[in-house]
Amino acid sequence: MSVKRRVGLRTEIIVNISFLVGAALLLGGFLLVKLTERELVAQRVSSVSATMKIVAGVLGPDLAGKGDLRERVETVLQPLSGSLSPEGWNLVDRDLTSLAASSGFVPDRTEILQVRHHSEPLSKIDYDFHRIPGFGGAASVLVSVPVFHRQQFAGSLQVRFSLADVRRQVASAQKLVLLYALLYGTVLVSAGVYLLSRNVVHPVRQLMASTRKVAGGDLEQTLPLTGPSEISDLAGSFNTMVAALKESRLQSEEAIATLHEANKELLQAQQELLRSEKMASVGHLAAGMAHEIGNPLGAVIGYLEILRGDLVPGPEKDLAERALTETGRIDRLVRDLLDYAAPSPADTELIDAAGVLREARDILVQQGALAALSLTDELPLQLPKTSIAGHKLLQVFVNLLLNARDACGSGGTIGIAGGSEPGWVWLSISDTGAGMSREIASHIFDPFYTTKAPGRGRGLGLSVCHRVVSEAGGAIAVQSEPGRGSCFTVRLKKAESRCDET
Repeated sequence: MSVKRRVGLRTEIIVNISFLVGAALLLGGFLLVKLTERELVAQRVSSVSATMKIVAGVLGPDLAGKGDLRERVETVLQPLSGSLSPEGWNLVDRDLTSLAASSGFVPDRTEILQVRHHSEPLSKIDYDFHRIPGFGGAASVLVSVPVFHRQQFAGSLQVRFSLADVRRQVASAQKLVLLYALLYGTVLVSAGVYLLSRNVVHPVRQLMASTRKVAGGDLEQTLPLTGPSEISDLAGSFNTMVAALKESRLQSEEAIATLHEANKELLQAQQELLRSEKMASVGHLAAGMAHEIGNPLGAVIGYLEILRGDLVPGPEKDLAERALTETGRIDRLVRDLLDYAAPSPADTELIDAAGVLREARDILVQQGALAALSLTDELPLQLPKTSIAGHKLLQVFVNLLLNARDACGSGGTIGIAGGSEPGWVWLSISDTGAGMSREIASHIFDPFYTTKAPGRGRGLGLSVCHRVVSEAGGAIAVQSEPGRGSCFTVRLKKAESRCDET
């Protein structure tokens, strides 16, 4: 199905103005031509009537003499030429008997009778005023005048004059009127189109363009309050609408941001709750396992110690020592479980967290744990004091540094940094290791979750770090991308802030 092309406002204005102006000018022009035509015919009739009165006065004595009237009439009418040249004539006496006439002329006896009766000139116009000039039609006037001799009615002269020249004049005038209407109409249409384009079309197009931009999301559009009152009011309404949309968008964005932040906080709280539930469940399980395993394990270790003391150096004693090593590992695992399940209360102290992080780094450097790695230090000389158990915070930093070492492997870089912000101090440990996916990063603080090879980690280190920092009122977070390393950030409340809250 074809769609009909719509006509633009400018085209509509041009067509309508052209039609109205053309119709008005043509109607006025034709009316003027018709009035002029009637006036010209009336003037011609008046002119020939007056001329025929004079001719009748000249022919009066000749009519009484009964001479050769045909030659006499032609002699009198001969000076008449041009527009006053007669087409035919007829002369009658008082008895209405034709005395002389031009060849082919047919007299109008009714007019002759009326002239004898009224003794006044009569004019009979044969002219088709309804025809368009230049397209033919009747065009003549029949003038009948009485002829007097010694103030007595002696006869009547009837003469026919052509009005074709009047029709030709009117046709020429009509052409001028058409040309005038065309030129004047062109000027009027051009002026009208210019004024309407400036005052209507241009503002409407500007409104349409701005509306499209607003529909596309650009709410910075405004229209000038110029032009006619209706256009100015429309522009004002558009500006008000755009301002309302802009305010609505800002409110919507604020509401969405608030909702997003609330959802983020709710999700974080939900994750913390799930982690707490997991840790509580694991804590109960660990406490039971440690209690049940601890006593027989202690007995086994004691028996192995006695056995090792009684054995002489050799394969048997070597097996006993290996058994003691493995049972020692089991004992350490049990102790970790006990510490996780029922952490011992620690007294907090005001410490400089930056100094604790440096201490953890120095301990590992002295032990050779960070050998073959590059270290960068962007820590400030000191940070505002924070309240936390120093040895536990040291344990947190040692654990994070060892994890960074394991992630880097040989030849990587570990960076430490820190700073402060209103109410908080922060410290970060970054590495250039393999990084981790978002899915893995969301579980690394869960107990017994580890990405290390079997035997190299129990999955409790980061859980303990998370618990230590959380108990101090802080937070620990990680940012990581596969192939781009990881960065752990510990945030602790400033001591002054904690004092203010209590």
